[in-house]
Amino acid sequence: MLNKHAIWFPGQGSQRVGMGKALSERHAIVKATMEEANEALGMRLDSLMYEGTMTELTRTDNAQPAILALGVAMYRVYSGEWGYLPAMAAGHSLGEITALTCAGAIAFPDALRLVRRRGELMQEAAASGIGAMAAVNGPSPDVVAKVCMEVSAACVDRSRIVVVSNMNSESQTVISGHKEAVHEASERLSAHGATVIPLQVSAPFHSPLMAPAAAQFAEVLSRVSFGEMDFPVVSSLTGLPYGNTAEITGMLARGLTDPVNWPAVLAFQKSIGVATAVELGPGNVLKRLAPPYGLRVFAFDDKEDEANLVAASGQTEAYSIELLYRCLAIATCVRNRNWNAVEYEQGVVLPYRGVQQLVERLRETGEQVEEAHVRQALAMLESVFRTKGTSAEEQERRLARLQGEFGLRGLPGISTADRPYSGSLL
Repeated sequence: MLNKHAIWFPGQGSQRVGMGKALSERHAIVKATMEEANEALGMRLDSLMYEGTMTELTRTDNAQPAILALGVAMYRVYSGEWGYLPAMAAGHSLGEITALTCAGAIAFPDALRLVRRRGELMQEAAASGIGAMAAVNGPSPDVVAKVCMEVSAACVDRSRIVVVSNMNSESQTVISGHKEAVHEASERLSAHGATVIPLQVSAPFHSPLMAPAAAQFAEVLSRVSFGEMDFPVVSSLTGLPYGNTAEITGMLARGLTDPVNWPAVLAFQKSIGVATAVELGPGNVLKRLAPPYGLRVFAFDDKEDEANLVAASGQTEAYSIELLYRCLAIATCVRNRNWNAVEYEQGVVLPYRGVQQLVERLRETGEQVEEAHVRQALAMLESVFRTKGTSAEEQERRLARLQGEFGLRGLPGISTADRPYSGSLL
């Protein structure tokens, strides 16, 4: 089993014809996920992904649901069949919505319709044809930002602007804005030794020019119901975890106008001691950005990496210590509805601390996780549920997912988990 690790989800541009086809033939859950996507969107998304033209697949309103659907399908294999649990999740631009979906914050059908509409709004912005984007390789983001500011400042009425839209690494930056301003900034950067590659897009994504689309997208987001997250999701704008679901609407709307700061995500990941990641989605673009940061990354879409992940997933004990970590994570995620300090101390703080100390001891000694340890963690969860006032429905959902994620026939001492696991991971 992999040690503490993150999961990453790529953004638009990672799509390719044929993506997910072989996977759907090998895994029933992938095929079922794609059928769910077809139904939610009222179209054969799987046919477009497997046999469509690259021109059609690359259309923003098609590419976004396709990439999200494959990311979710891969996550269901990763968690449901291989038994993995991430310490955190993050996504690059569109990928952040996939991460939130897999964490349980957005229902899969809602997420598909959401990104379909997001793509339509971006496509409409592209129709104006006033914008452009370019990838800049070589200079640091600070140097690129300085040139963009100089070019934008030269136009007093702000009718020609160019900004940094993506900080992918210390040597790869993307700029976005009005065509003329992007062209001028590109020329200045090229003169200073940068390699500048114009991108085949007509809309200036992640720039202030997308403000009208962002406002419309915020309206769409306001009609979506968000659930609690089962593990932390780190924002690609701030490099910090979402504090609560109330932040989702504002953050995802800002994602159309504000720059992606992927190095900030990786810096946060390293700060919490996570040196490994699994990329879930088509291709391995995020894996290719990782080497300068000293991170070990497995890309699900890479055959050798997939084989390594499968092999590692089979090296688990009957009860994994990750199961105990998962119980601690659930206890933290559950919303509190009890403000009696004495009851909270007795029913939440003390049992939680006991399991924390147990996990620390097991890590230090290398002891195998026994059923008694799992019973203690589950008793802690029941105490937390009871004290925090968690509904019976949420308790059953979380315990069923816990059972399914770790491939268990039952959870020791938990009667509600003895029911057959539904197989739904979202």
